[in-house]
Amino acid sequence: MSAFINYFADDSRSSPINLAVARVALGTYLLWRVVFLDWGFYQEWPHALNIGIDFLHQDLLLALLPYQRWLVAGLLVSFIVGYKIKWSGGLASLILLEMLSVKATVYLSGTVESLFVCSYFVLFFAFFHNDDAMSADAVIQTKENSLEQLNRFLKEGSDRSYRMRPFKWMLVVVGLMYFGAAWGKLLNGSFDIYLSGADLQRDIIYNQAATGVSRPIGEFVVQHELLAWLGFVGTALVQSLFIVAVVLGVTVTPFVLGLIGFHVAVILTLGLYFIDMIVVLSLFGAWDVAYRKLAADQTNAVQLVYDERCYFCARSLYLFKHLDVNDSVQFYTQSDAPPELVDRDGVDLEKEMYLFRDGEAHGGYDAFRHLFKQFRIFAPITLLMAFPPVRMVGERIYEYIADNRDRHFVCSYDPDETS
Repeated sequence: MSAFINYFADDSRSSPINLAVARVALGTYLLWRVVFLDWGFYQEWPHALNIGIDFLHQDLLLALLPYQRWLVAGLLVSFIVGYKIKWSGGLASLILLEMLSVKATVYLSGTVESLFVCSYFVLFFAFFHNDDAMSADAVIQTKENSLEQLNRFLKEGSDRSYRMRPFKWMLVVVGLMYFGAAWGKLLNGSFDIYLSGADLQRDIIYNQAATGVSRPIGEFVVQHELLAWLGFVGTALVQSLFIVAVVLGVTVTPFVLGLIGFHVAVILTLGLYFIDMIVVLSLFGAWDVAYRKLAADQTNAVQLVYDERCYFCARSLYLFKHLDVNDSVQFYTQSDAPPELVDRDGVDLEKEMYLFRDGEAHGGYDAFRHLFKQFRIFAPITLLMAFPPVRMVGERIYEYIADNRDRHFVCSYDPDETS
């Protein structure tokens, strides 16, 4: 099993976990970067330094940057939770691309270029928003399903396939970007100088002079020309062949690890340049494989019984079914639950949902707490839900929903009534 996935070879997975992880991780990282970058700083520059895009160096555009930051931040929060991804992700990426273009008129750094790549990624999420099965949008869209369809979805096994098109096309973009970076160096300079490794040594020396910071590993590379040559040749090969591996459909793991190693080496020798690309590359990891190993398996199975006539109940369990990649939760409705589960004192299925673990019944709020407990990544939530003040509020909310679901929520849903 590869640590990193070539989505160009196959853009489907058996779990939607990877898209959800990438959306939350990428959105959160971009939110942090956007909020804490000093956008007002660039208003102090009297003229553009990059002539090719100097038409963007306008006083109005520069003055808007600090305000656009908060607009993008709000859109990214919506994107992170998966609400209106088509619009929140699309607008956030387009506005941020414009902001970065204005910023680039003054300072086109590795950080700016990396944030461009992150913005493209968000844009692909917007283009293929329907692929994300674990977003708020996906939960909202369950209202288009009949109660029968939702019940069948909860009861069926995990033998499903999910498209991952944002990864597929972003992998091509990243591959082409690195290919251009490798050949751009050769086309814009002396081949002999680059091949000797002298250019890398010169960059290290220049960086030390400009920043006044001397890094031990940088000094070591400067003193050993062979190491500089190996660094250049190895990086050029990895950058050039990455897109080849993507298109041919072979494993990309060695190339992704090589590129991450390259960026780590840059940080150790030159400073915090292109650190954002480590985040981007890590998103292509097989996070669903790691999650599957972490999640409870069938040896720790639990049984959950809910009201099959309750449309709201079935919809509330939608995300949990996607999280249950190992089929460790057996979903039952009242009509098909085994008698040994329901025919016992103290179990009232008309009143609340029940989860059975090792023969012990947990109803209502506790049923949800034990359902979270089944997915170990939610351990902090499970502990928080057991905290007395949280439990008190949670039990009251559950009781209110259960007592008023016929009045405020769709229950006993019959799709024929809407036809």
